[in-house]
Amino acid sequence: MWRAAGWAGRCAVLRGVRACVTQAGCNLGAGGAEGLKNSVALLGPQGVAAVYLLLATFVLTPVFAVTVWGLGDTPNHLARIHILTRIADTPALQLLYETSWKPVPYLGMDVVVASLAQAMPIYVAGRVFVAVCLLTPVAAAALLRRAVWGRVGLVPALGFLLSYNYLIARGFLGYVFGAGLAVMLFAGWLATRRSPRWRRAAWFAPAVLLLYFCHAFAFLTYGLLVGGFELGCAVRQRFQAPRKILLDWLAAGAQAVPVMAAVALFATSATAGFKLVTLYGSLPNKLAAAAAPLYFPGPPAVVGVYVLLPLIAVAGARHLRLASALWPTALIVGVVAAAVPNVLLSSWGADYRLPYVVGIVMIAAAAPRRPPSRATAWAGLAMLFAFVAVRSANAFSLVRQLDAEEAQIRSVVRALPEGARLLVVDAGRPDAGPFAAPAHMTGHLALVATIDRNAFIPFLFTGTTAVQPRPEWRDAASPSSLPVDLDQFKDGITRGDPPTGPPPYGYGGQQYWLGWPHKFSFVLMEHYGRQDITVLYRVDRP
Repeated sequence: MWRAAGWAGRCAVLRGVRACVTQAGCNLGAGGAEGLKNSVALLGPQGVAAVYLLLATFVLTPVFAVTVWGLGDTPNHLARIHILTRIADTPALQLLYETSWKPVPYLGMDVVVASLAQAMPIYVAGRVFVAVCLLTPVAAAALLRRAVWGRVGLVPALGFLLSYNYLIARGFLGYVFGAGLAVMLFAGWLATRRSPRWRRAAWFAPAVLLLYFCHAFAFLTYGLLVGGFELGCAVRQRFQAPRKILLDWLAAGAQAVPVMAAVALFATSATAGFKLVTLYGSLPNKLAAAAAPLYFPGPPAVVGVYVLLPLIAVAGARHLRLASALWPTALIVGVVAAAVPNVLLSSWGADYRLPYVVGIVMIAAAAPRRPPSRATAWAGLAMLFAFVAVRSANAFSLVRQLDAEEAQIRSVVRALPEGARLLVVDAGRPDAGPFAAPAHMTGHLALVATIDRNAFIPFLFTGTTAVQPRPEWRDAASPSSLPVDLDQFKDGITRGDPPTGPPPYGYGGQQYWLGWPHKFSFVLMEHYGRQDITVLYRVDRP
């Protein structure tokens, strides 16, 4: 029969045997690699590289079109890193802050940007780090796709659609960077699947420990990815080899042993003395979190364009297949994302983080059921360019606006003496136009005063970081707060701190503004929406 089948018949039999073998175990989906050659055949290797380069140019143009990247929390993080890198030779900072490179699980951005700041200005170092974060979803999707399908192709370029997302808008750069590393490390875990399990666990344990110190949420993300993958493998095998499954799970968990030891040794450095708050959040919070990978603030017309992206994905789903190794992982991470509280241990937006990772995993998992026609491929590529261009242009407009406002603040705070203690007041925005930046994206702009004039600002991110205010100024600080509004400003004139210290406020903060005339030497009034947005006042005590 084998001889009679001929060459074509033998090839068919071999393909069938290979298919049965790969489906019997926990295959990664590489059997579909033939369909991934289409993008190279369409454009050639140089053409594929040109597509990535051009899309990266679109995405990175806003970063290098500004002096200060002012989105969300970013100025606050840069101010903290400025203190870390300059306090040793700056007496004004030594009177306000104290530093300790203690082993806390949020050091990724601090270490990278502080290292860059040794060779370039802090604002440039910050923009370089932002650029890395914007490219992270593409790089992570490419590595994961290579581990699963055996090829990269053009599909990871869809990751440019995730470059500008709500995490970037809010300045969650540490997590974006750490989450990208988590997905890349997960790709390595899959790529070494055939290695001896305990040797592989030993290889990955140091990297997982570094990931934990980079960002705690990134470590948890990696744990979910690996756990989801191993559970998916066990389900596909119908738990028919329980001993092997148990050993695989133990080896996967063994990666975290050094992290558990670090948590046991350094747990006392994680609370910073503030009450920890956890809140699940409302249904609108959860819907907003689900949209976080694609949503970026902008005019309604531009935001409306974003709605087309999931609609197009749903419409094209029947033409795609997902790698069997990844879709259960994405599903498990998505379910956990829905269960995560909105505020977790005083960290706002905890539920906004995992959907971003789900998006990266789904891009890496997707492949066409059959090679598309040239017309379809070119149309899809044109749509990708159009969407990335629109999203990048929207980001360009917003960051340029924030950069202009930041320039005004910097010009005003030049009058501050070194080491001034600055109370920042958001006086409202009644004159703000319809396209003005949202309040939550401008609240940290004043932190340039710490960088430019070594000033004390009460809502500098300290808490679980390597920077703390000196004991004499801790009642004037609140690491999880924003500028005070006019009502709080007036309240602080008439009320002082009670004997027990400032009352709690917000998510792990305190009412630092009480008795502000005795705590601060200058007041910065911010009037967003006006031509002159800031006014600086000196506090004259009687």
